[in-house]
Amino acid sequence: MEVLVVYKEDYPWDVRVEKLAQTLKGAGHSVTVVARNRDQLPTIDENNGIAIRRLPITRRFPKFVQAAVNLPFWFNPFWLWLLLRSSRNIKKNEGVIIVRDLPLVKSGILIGKLRTLKTVFDMAECYPEMYESAAQFSDRSLATKLLKNPRIAKHYEQKVIAQVDHIFVMIQESKERLIAMGVNEEKISIVSNTPPIDKFKGTTHQHRETQLRIVYVGFLSKLRGLDLLIEGAAQYIKNQKSANAIRIDIIGKGAQKERLIALSNELGISESVKIHGWLDHDEVDKLMASANVGALTYRVCGHWNHTIPNKIFDYMLAGLPVLATEVIPIARILNETCSGVVCKDLDPTDIAEKMALLSDPERRSVLGENGRVSIESKYNWENDARVLNETIENIYK
Repeated sequence: MEVLVVYKEDYPWDVRVEKLAQTLKGAGHSVTVVARNRDQLPTIDENNGIAIRRLPITRRFPKFVQAAVNLPFWFNPFWLWLLLRSSRNIKKNEGVIIVRDLPLVKSGILIGKLRTLKTVFDMAECYPEMYESAAQFSDRSLATKLLKNPRIAKHYEQKVIAQVDHIFVMIQESKERLIAMGVNEEKISIVSNTPPIDKFKGTTHQHRETQLRIVYVGFLSKLRGLDLLIEGAAQYIKNQKSANAIRIDIIGKGAQKERLIALSNELGISESVKIHGWLDHDEVDKLMASANVGALTYRVCGHWNHTIPNKIFDYMLAGLPVLATEVIPIARILNETCSGVVCKDLDPTDIAEKMALLSDPERRSVLGENGRVSIESKYNWENDARVLNETIENIYK
């Protein structure tokens, strides 16, 4: 089978696109990633055995032209041209177009119909919910309000889900949402954001000390609730009467970085909270190895209630109990696997109380081991890869 994976961002690198592409390649399919080109990389390229086709190089033109060429709109002629060109050698009924995320799905549908190919929508995010949540928790420019309007996204989504041949979702809650919208259950498969079992090469944390060493890896936005984590830490330090009772490492980039640094200073806990910015994988792994708790204190909203962060599974595989808020899929998994504690939404005091529970090394050890075993038995990429491969292999049947 010839497979095109359409990704609206620059590639490399994205962990989910990488897993999809490498898994399908490993199953014997020919895989090409079709991506934007804001980084002005070669238009024909290869990465780890995966072919890459990118939008045109436009560095000789003004910046606004480069931005326009790369806009991920389904009607953008540059995207349509790239998809048409990338699919030109695929025989009828012998290829699949997998479109990662909503904006370019209709492009995939149009080219799929023209080339007589199947189209799969990889719904890594529920865009109407994501736009609605962003509007609720962040200040947005007029242009952003127009381009990321949740009502327009919902209307567009309703149209395209009826036209694609199959849909991958991240989590059960997302599948239930689609079924409620009228999508046939047989048209939906859960291919989650799980890690391979050997990601950390079998090493897990040994819980011995009472000091909490909390790690967070991801983007720094208000939706991620890192201010709640810091406020909870301040309360915990006050209760413990020791700044050495906790250490928090926050890794990532985003609009909230300076605000989080300022908040740590305002609360007088800057010695206990380190905002690292973006780090390479080796440095992240080192901080993960030295941590004893993984944090996901997200604000509860429609966006988080219909997706799942890959970091919950990374924390669990590393043997780290998870400190999380009442986001529906996260809380469901933690309660099902007994691998973490769930805090009340928007409640730093409750977060501090849950931190106190996790200060017990024996409790952390039990929760961490439960998480590791759950990944090895259920929430792993080996299981999700099986669903992915079976779906692609049977898509023309």
